[in-house]
Amino acid sequence: MRLFLFGLWFVTLAACKSEDRREGAIRVDLSYATFRPGCLTLTASDKADPSRSTVEVLSAPETADGRPPRSRELTVAVYRQDTWSRDLVVTAEAFERDCAVEDKKLVATQSVDAQVPEEGIAVVRLDLRATDLDDDDFVLAVEGGTDCNDAKPEVKPGATDLACTTTDECVGTFSCTAAGVATACVSTQPVTTWYTDVDGDGQAGTPVGDDCKPPVEGAVTPRQDCDNDDSPFASTNAEERCDRVDNNCNGQVDEIGCGTVSWKAVPSSFDDPESRWNAVAVYREGHAWVVGDGNKVVHVKGNNDIKPYTHCKGDWISAWAHPTEGRVFLGAEGGKLGAYVPGQPDCGQTTSGFTSRISGLVGFVEGNSTKLFVADSGGRIYRWDYPNQPSEPVNTGIKAGINLRAIHGTKVSNMLAVGYDGDTPKILRSTEGGSTWVEEALPAGSIPKLTSVHVVHDGLAFAAGEGGVVLMRAEGKWTELPRLTQEGTNPPDVLGLTAYSRTAVYVAVSDETVRWFDGNTWRIDTRDFGTPKGLGGVGPHEVWVVGSRNTILRRVPVP
Repeated sequence: MRLFLFGLWFVTLAACKSEDRREGAIRVDLSYATFRPGCLTLTASDKADPSRSTVEVLSAPETADGRPPRSRELTVAVYRQDTWSRDLVVTAEAFERDCAVEDKKLVATQSVDAQVPEEGIAVVRLDLRATDLDDDDFVLAVEGGTDCNDAKPEVKPGATDLACTTTDECVGTFSCTAAGVATACVSTQPVTTWYTDVDGDGQAGTPVGDDCKPPVEGAVTPRQDCDNDDSPFASTNAEERCDRVDNNCNGQVDEIGCGTVSWKAVPSSFDDPESRWNAVAVYREGHAWVVGDGNKVVHVKGNNDIKPYTHCKGDWISAWAHPTEGRVFLGAEGGKLGAYVPGQPDCGQTTSGFTSRISGLVGFVEGNSTKLFVADSGGRIYRWDYPNQPSEPVNTGIKAGINLRAIHGTKVSNMLAVGYDGDTPKILRSTEGGSTWVEEALPAGSIPKLTSVHVVHDGLAFAAGEGGVVLMRAEGKWTELPRLTQEGTNPPDVLGLTAYSRTAVYVAVSDETVRWFDGNTWRIDTRDFGTPKGLGGVGPHEVWVVGSRNTILRRVPVP
């Protein structure tokens, strides 16, 4: 049997047993592997005149699943036409799709020069390779095919049911990328910005990511908090108060007719005009403990109910009060600690086990127990599970020589402690439930010693100290606010600090002033009453200051 194709004869040798073998021919041993060609062709052309060429489509038997075999060997005979030269170019080509498809992709090809003998047979070999590792009938895009993911047989042109989830947690389907060499999970589901409540006012205002599902537990959408989680005292639909905060986010501050607000003295019931008060622990509106040198402990309730207590012996440096019981916890020189509530026969005094001064205390109510963290001037931080004795000092990870001066937090996980090592300022942050503390990076430049700290919420805190320095921690990074100055002398020192938002920061200053930061500049709020030592409050609507010369002042604006 002979097959005449445009000047060349193609017949498989297996079908040529009766052919006249005196005419010379080329035997092409053709093989392919690692893919299933949708179309396989053999082309012969006259090397002397390439316009003389012809193509033969080589059919392949289908396997049981109706597809071409994944590997195969064929033998084809090529006979020369009389008008052609004996020098030929023989080319095998494999395509990804059926030969009838116009835009079929060439995925493998090989050519060889061959000379047709006058008699007998010349043998040439062609071997085709293409990559289809997942055996989905489509070859890798980088090899000319259209399969952009050769590891997933379900991902291929024309495939369905390719559900996936994007990195934004959106429902999508696998699709080739624009370059066609990889897959991407593509979704038409709109991405939403999610928010969490960082300032603790019950309304979410801090963005935590753009996703189709909540990226973290508790995230909601749309944003609820109108002040972007700046202050727990400002939120959508909040009632406006006279506190220098835009509580209801209407762009105005104290617009309800607050009038002129002044600091009012609170009588201490101690006649000594030289009494020095070191700390104030405010635990409810109008309720506070004030402590100082010489066994002085005073409880203030409202404007007129002021009671001194003499049960607690010591020069008290620091204090914190339980928000519901009203019990005050005290720290003094020599590692002395105390806890007192009216009606108790004594101060329940104990010691830390060390002689360093107790510089600061902060507590957290957990059910029926109280967990306190105590910082001392020897660089130790204790955990005190009241009414048990103080525990062994928690390891701060910092050398013991650091002088810790203050500690504060609204919860265990956001506590900060400040102090200094020689002249080097230090800020420590709580981790692992307060059992470990790590040092925070401070702003570049010359930062003096730090002596005060106040945490507003997880995303906002302030620290202050000598030389009029005040630092703000926002979104995990410390920056410096404008330094305090005083006319004609060196900058004053900050002796106390309390804060409630970026626009309601109060500091007690060594030049006998209390200053307020409005978000841009410092303003003197009150002055010439003695040297202030401690600041506190339950919110920006009620701020207390205590200090030398028997000073106890309270700022309580009345609308």
